[in-house]
Amino acid sequence: MRPIASGVWQLHSARGCNVYAVEIDNCELAIVDCGFRISDGIISEVAEIRAENRLGDVTYILVTHRHRDHVGGLRDLHHYFPQARIVVGREDCVFDEDNVAWVGENQVTIVVPGEMGLVTRLTTSLRALSLPGHTMGSLAYISEKSGVTFTGDTIISHKNALARPLKFLNENDTLYIKSLSVLAGFATDVAAPGHGYVIQNSFIKRLSELAAQPRKRMNPVEAYRIIRGLIAFVKLRRRRNVQEADY
Repeated sequence: MRPIASGVWQLHSARGCNVYAVEIDNCELAIVDCGFRISDGIISEVAEIRAENRLGDVTYILVTHRHRDHVGGLRDLHHYFPQARIVVGREDCVFDEDNVAWVGENQVTIVVPGEMGLVTRLTTSLRALSLPGHTMGSLAYISEKSGVTFTGDTIISHKNALARPLKFLNENDTLYIKSLSVLAGFATDVAAPGHGYVIQNSFIKRLSELAAQPRKRMNPVEAYRIIRGLIAFVKLRRRRNVQEADY
């Protein structure tokens, strides 16, 4: 498979969100997000990457936030790679009576504290950056080895422009807006978003410009159109998931 950057591959069989494999220390791999579900295609892509590049085990599963389009496949992915540590932001976890952290049915191995702008070093070349707002446990991951920032849903990347999630999709939009400027202070110039196109250059500049733009007031007609589109998308995804399961 052709990498999108040195040591970074997008897994094109993923559905729901962009899923990436990234080489980390000791020739090991990390997977960023999981999509709605894990298919044989995703596992085959990971196997191909490992074979072609003589890489070792998948040792980390990096969750950017807890929305289902990003964590729906987490249980199955961890089934294939049981040795992998699952990394999630604290505020996106549920804690049981023994103070064990969970996301859905998945026990979290590494809980990242949620203070805005806090950097947690996971390996020598991999950092997690806390960016509460879209969800209160949202994280970006920065690979110093590859020079790539994995943004999750902090930004949406269209072909010729960056965009923000709609205000009502953020748990705390005020914090979310602040998180854009914080991310710009840590990001690399190559970015791999949760949705849309990979940004190959000038990400810091473009992100800073986006952070400076005020929110535009949405008229009711536009809001109704967007909500209808989101509902239609969710229904379509559910139908496809049922059809794939039946198959």
